Amino acid sequence: MPASKSFTFIETKDYTIRLEYNEDYAIVHLPYIEKMDKGVFIDMKYRLEDWYEFMTTAGYAGIFAAVDPNDEKIKRLLDMLGFKFKGAADNMYVYFYGEV
Repeated sequence: MPASKSFTFIETKDYTIRLEYNEDYAIVHLPYIEKMDKGVFIDMKYRLEDWYEFMTTAGYAGIFAAVDPNDEKIKRLLDMLGFKFKGAADNMYVYFYGEV
């Protein structure tokens, strides 16, 4: 598997999103969420639509998300955003956003 790179993709006062990528996949990580309210959710939803368009234009099938299996808050958020659970890898739950 090709080595991956990562960087802070989005940083707001309410949350941070890191992007890990290589030639095969793009994965978002949410290491920091200060608060989750309707405004933050709507902001994330609009950004997700833009990210998805960018990622598919760049040749990725969609966006993966890696989540600590015990982080119920993030798992619920991913469900609300439209990510689908795909399985487990490297002690993380893996979700996918995009066409199956």
